[in-house]
Amino acid sequence: MRFSAQEQIAMPLEEAVIEHRVVGGVAATTEGPAQIDVMLVAARRDMILASLAPLRAADLEPVGVDLSAFGMIRALADEFAGVSTEETLPATRPATLYCHLGDATTLAVARGRSCLFTRVSPVGLEDIAGGLASSTGLSPEHAAMWLNHVGLGRPVEEVEGDPGTVARTRAALTHGAASLVDELRMSLDFYAAQETAVAVERIVLGGPGGAIPGLAEEMEPQIGLPIAVGRPAALAGYDAATAARLALPLGIALDV
Repeated sequence: MRFSAQEQIAMPLEEAVIEHRVVGGVAATTEGPAQIDVMLVAARRDMILASLAPLRAADLEPVGVDLSAFGMIRALADEFAGVSTEETLPATRPATLYCHLGDATTLAVARGRSCLFTRVSPVGLEDIAGGLASSTGLSPEHAAMWLNHVGLGRPVEEVEGDPGTVARTRAALTHGAASLVDELRMSLDFYAAQETAVAVERIVLGGPGGAIPGLAEEMEPQIGLPIAVGRPAALAGYDAATAARLALPLGIALDV
């Protein structure tokens, strides 16, 4: 594994922390040997040690370091992939693109609970709210509140509030949705070009951005795949905005 990893990781192995997980494969046939599909995760050792130092200084003993993408999948896969364990799935089963829209956007292609591809895009709510704050003089916090208030699900004439602010908020959301669609398309195209890529059949939108009314419906026809808003069943008792904010922490807290 370490020999193969050196060809894929853009850092010296002695400076990296490496972990892997088997996510699939095919049995041997008369036409060729068995193959194993592996998800490889690597991070710079000094970055990990710096993150763990405050915990150890507080006499806490870390038991693991997780990825946001993995937590997002664990929180939502039971509902959208129909699995609750690391069961083996047919190689032909389509995958789902999970999209956690926060300050940045975490993307992960998964089949069942197995993550096949992940990346983090800088395009997210921070960009959208920041642009709105610049054009209106609102604080970033108030701009984020306006995004949820105005949304994309009803005519601007029906939205309460200052008409100018409502109009600028709607424009920021429309532009932001288009930027997110571009990011999703680019990620899907990059993933599809991989030799072991699995067809993606749908997108699940989560995180604080998933609670913005009408955002999924705005993006769906532009990207050409069905988009559902993810909300873990365990958070059903919370309002939409709170459930969206807690989905990722819930997934991180779940046992693998």
